[in-house]
Amino acid sequence: MDVARLRQQIPVCQRYTYVNTGWSGPSPLSVTRAIRDRLDHEMDEGPTTPGVYESGRDIQERARAGVAQLLNASPEEILLTENTTQGLNIVINGLPWEPGDEIITCNLEHSSVLVPAYYQQRRHGAVVKVLDLDADEPADSILAKVDAALSERTRLVFFSHVQYSCGLRMPVKEIGRLARSRGALMMLDGAQTAGQVPLDVADIGADFYSIPGQKWLLGSEGAGALYMRGELVSQVEPIHVAGHGAVPGGDPHRFEASTGSIGKFTLSSSSAALRAGMVESLRFIQDIGVEEIEGRNLGLAAALKSALCDMPRVRVLTPLDGAASTGLVSFVVDGVNAKDGVSQMWEKHRIVARSVAYPDSMRVSLHFFNTEDEVAQVVEAVSNLA
Repeated sequence: MDVARLRQQIPVCQRYTYVNTGWSGPSPLSVTRAIRDRLDHEMDEGPTTPGVYESGRDIQERARAGVAQLLNASPEEILLTENTTQGLNIVINGLPWEPGDEIITCNLEHSSVLVPAYYQQRRHGAVVKVLDLDADEPADSILAKVDAALSERTRLVFFSHVQYSCGLRMPVKEIGRLARSRGALMMLDGAQTAGQVPLDVADIGADFYSIPGQKWLLGSEGAGALYMRGELVSQVEPIHVAGHGAVPGGDPHRFEASTGSIGKFTLSSSSAALRAGMVESLRFIQDIGVEEIEGRNLGLAAALKSALCDMPRVRVLTPLDGAASTGLVSFVVDGVNAKDGVSQMWEKHRIVARSVAYPDSMRVSLHFFNTEDEVAQVVEAVSNLA
C-alpha cells in the first residue's frame, strides 16, 4: 500500500492529524469530484432530460451493485438508504411484533440501536434485554451471556458488529448461529465495519446489515445501504409507502402494496450525485483492498495501544487482541475529562478525535491513510493532557 500516494488524494492529511474516521471519514478528491461532476451535468443538461435521467438510474444501480460486492450479497438484497440508522429503523419498525417478543442488545450500543429497540417496547410491548458487557469482554463470555438471554420469545438479536464506544468486535458469526438455533433473527449495525473489515453477510449469518457511506468508506453523508436477506423481504412491512412500493391494483386509480421486492421501501428518487460519490468511494476502497486496509488499521491500532498501555495515567478500554478489535481505540486518562481532553488535542496539536459518553472516554479512529508519525503525535498529545 502506497500510503504517501493515497494521502495526497485526501486533502485533510496535509492540514491536520485526522483520527476521527469512526465519526465521519474525509473523502478523497475523486469522490468529491464525482459528486460535483454529476451535479454539473444535471445543471447543464437538466436532471430529467433523456439520457441524463437514465444515467442517474444507472448510477443508482451501480451503487447497489457496489454495495452487494462489498457485502457478498445479491443486488436484489440491497436497499440504498440515507444512513445506517434509517436502515435499522426500516427493519425494526417493519417486523411484526407481539407483546412479549424479545429483543437482545447490550449496554455498549449506539443510540441508533438502543432507541429503536426501546421504541418497540413502548409501541408493541416488546421486552428489551440489555446485556451488560465490558469494553473488552472476551468472546466466550459474550456468547455465554447471549445464550443465557435467548428464549423461545426472542424475536431479534440486535448488535453493532463493532461497538462504536470502545471498538469491541463482536463474535457475530457465533451470535448468529445461537440466534438461529432459537428461531431468532439477527440484525447488525455495520457503521464501524464497512470499509475496514472484510464482510460476508452470508458467512456471518446476518439477516439484516445496515451500513453508512461516510465513515470508513470515505463517501459522503446521505448515502448508506441496507442488506436484507432475500427470503425476509416479504416479512418486513414498509413503514412509509408511495408509488415506488406499489403495483397496479386492477384499475387506473387503485394500487396495492408490493411485497416481494426490496424496492417497496423506496419512497422517491434520491440524489444521483451522492450515489455517484458512493460508487467512487466503493471503487477507491476496494481498489486498495479491504483485507489490506484491515491489516494496516490493526497495525496502527496495536502500536497506539501498546504506547498508551505504557503510560501510567492511561487505561485502554479497547481489547488489545486484534481479533477482537479494529482501528478504533478508546482510552481514559486519569484526572482528564474526555471532552476536555479531545478539545486540548485539537487546540494544542490540531488532532481531530472525539469523546464517547459511555464508557466516558476519548476515541481515536485509525484508518489506512494515518501514519506511524501520526500515532506518535497522538501519544505525545495524550502525555501532555492536563
